[in-house]
Amino acid sequence: MALQQALQEHTPRYVVMYDADVSSIRQLEAYQNYHPTVPLKIYFVIYAVSVEEQEYLTALRREKEAFEMLINTKQTMIIPSDQDGKADNVLTVSTEIHDPSFRKEGRELTDGIVSTIIVDIREFRSELPGLLHKRGINIEPMTIIVGDYILTPEICVERKSISDLIMSLNSGRLYNQAVSMTRHYAKPMLLIEFDQNKSFCLQGNYYMSKEMRSFDVTAKLQLLTLHFPHLKIVWSPNPQATTQLFEELKQGRAEPDGYAASQIGLDEFVENKKNYVERFNAKIQDFVTKLPGIYTKNLRLIMNDGVSLDHLIVLKQESLTVLMGNSNDAKKLYGAFHKKFKPEEAGSSTTMSKAATKIKNKGLFPSKIKGVK
Repeated sequence: MALQQALQEHTPRYVVMYDADVSSIRQLEAYQNYHPTVPLKIYFVIYAVSVEEQEYLTALRREKEAFEMLINTKQTMIIPSDQDGKADNVLTVSTEIHDPSFRKEGRELTDGIVSTIIVDIREFRSELPGLLHKRGINIEPMTIIVGDYILTPEICVERKSISDLIMSLNSGRLYNQAVSMTRHYAKPMLLIEFDQNKSFCLQGNYYMSKEMRSFDVTAKLQLLTLHFPHLKIVWSPNPQATTQLFEELKQGRAEPDGYAASQIGLDEFVENKKNYVERFNAKIQDFVTKLPGIYTKNLRLIMNDGVSLDHLIVLKQESLTVLMGNSNDAKKLYGAFHKKFKPEEAGSSTTMSKAATKIKNKGLFPSKIKGVK
């Protein structure tokens, strides 16, 4: 994200790479694609026949092998090569964009507009983008900060499975995501997608951890809607129903702009990351992450409200639970501070005496050796 921000601000013509990173090279290629009029030149500063050069070449080789494997897999698929993955019942949509001012028989021609959804690249680990493509919707993968799916310039959707929903409610991440969506989009939505192989409910301990009940999830969702009255909560029983829901939400609305969606929240993301790094010492952060019970979800809470290490040590376990938001994590951290790991000498001597008696009974050592009393 920092590289994209720097490229947009300075629009350089020459880039000197001190560290040959493949992902950075691909971002520069994407920048060149968006700005074809800028004659971009990239220079590498690297030693020949060095470890850095070998790492870069190895990364290129792995990338090439991945594409070759994908091509070979497609060649051996049973599906005919003239098909592009869409279902047979999908109507063919023309890619020619008609002039919106053109009218025929008093009706505006809108059939030629391609239906497009902007999808965050991290969502391609799920099956939903593939199902949307099969329904004839054009998928535009982008790295976006706010939301997972951008349906229209006004509709932003954050998709959560049940497990993701519970984790986001516990860590407070969903609150921050709701703040960003309501700030930049007129119609933000939270999509709760259930598993089609499990019950369509939030009852019992099937979904819940020992620290949370179904009532707690419902109560936190109610608080979320009170804080963000414009946030709409929708749900679907499976990904197939989600595709139909997205298609209905897009009917009669304008198509989203990929570049505009990728820039939303980018300045805030870079600024917050910079402030977080400058606010806390990097060595202190590294030390705190090594403590038992400290994870990504509660690291920020500890760094913000923990005051100091001396302050954390004198806190009781109940106070740590309130601070960290989880009793199990607080118990681990409290035990690391106060539990004594001292070996029991009595137990060790007893064990040694039992072992010596066992060896003596087996006759491994003779009771009398000639010449020795």
